[in-house]
Formats: sequence, C-alpha cells, structure tokens
Amino acid sequence: MADNHRQAETRTIIEACGALIEDDHFVYASGDHGNGWIAKDIINLDPRLPHRLGQLLAEAVQGIPCDVVCGPAVGGLICAQFTAMALCTSCVYAERSADGKGFELRRGHDQFIEGRRVLIVDDVVNTGFSIRQTAAAVREAGGDIVGAATWISRGNVGAAELGVEHYVFLDEVSLPSWPADECQLCRDGVPVNTRYAHGAEFVAAG
Repeated sequence: MADNHRQAETRTIIEACGALIEDDHFVYASGDHGNGWIAKDIINLDPRLPHRLGQLLAEAVQGIPCDVVCGPAVGGLICAQFTAMALCTSCVYAERSADGKGFELRRGHDQFIEGRRVLIVDDVVNTGFSIRQTAAAVREAGGDIVGAATWISRGNVGAAELGVEHYVFLDEVSLPSWPADECQLCRDGVPVNTRYAHGAEFVAAG
C-alpha cells in the first residue's frame, strides 16, 4: 500500500512532466489495447525527477534490509541506480538474454550478488514480467531476494504474483485494457498512438 504523502508527490511528478497520458489509443506488449500510458522515458529526461523518485522509493523500502539493488535494463536500471544511491547500497542490473526470452546478469554482476540480499526494482510494473525475469536471474546467480519495489504499479499484480515476500510501490495508476478484437477505439476509428507503447509495430503489421 502506498504512503499518502509519497503517493501524492509521485503523482504530481508524473503529471507535471507529462508522463501520464490518458484518453488516447495504445497497444500494449500483451497485444491488448487501452486508452492510457505512463511514458516513463519522459520522467528520465530530467535527472532530478528519477533522483527524487529514487529517494521516495528508498524511504518506502526502509525496513527491508538489502545489500544490492537490481533493476532490469533499460528503464529499471535508472530507477535502480537512484534508489541504490539513496539507500547507500550497491547497484547491478539485468539485461535481456541473447534469445530474448528472459534476463540475465552479466559483467560480473552475477558473481557480485551471490549470497547477498537483493531488492528488485523497476520504474513501472504492469504484468510484472520484467520483475519476475530479473528475480529469476538473481536467484540463478545465488542472490537472496528480499522484495520488489517500483515507482508506479498498474495494479495488475501483487507480491504473490511477483514471487516475493514484499512488494512496495509509490503510486498505483489504474489504466484499463481490453483485447484487440474488442477495442471500441478501433471501431470508432481512433488512430493508434505510434510514439509510445507498441502502436508502431501494430500499425506496421497492418
């Protein structure tokens, strides 16, 4: 559950910078459609914003002891670095595996986290895929996962679905989605947003 003052400040940040986009037409990674999107790359354009969100997330996870913060590259890496800075802990990141089916720890990060307590963080959690895949990579390397945390939860998953004991988020933004073949926006001829999400691929596929 989000803390009220941290939730309010987080919502102010994402709205003020224009990262929360509603009343549009998006295609998500799952193939579902919806009318909202959190453009996290806009947040990262101004380093002061992820820096502040990292401070807020560090406050929120106080009480969960960790030695290392780990995030999935790319967006989760920025989140992880600023969170680790605020916690005064080390930071590593997971990268897409060569086959594209999961994440893995490279560059000696796998050896570094062996036997250490690891907090998994990401900027936005929708289905939890990136968190779960990052957690799998950490476990494979011998790290002890103590929890997961994010700036923004889309409200679709909880700790049980993520496979962690603790799940912490600053704000929860509910953005509805529906199957592509049931999309009223498509029926109404509303153009798909090709700048964000997976609209460009959807349009290209015809």
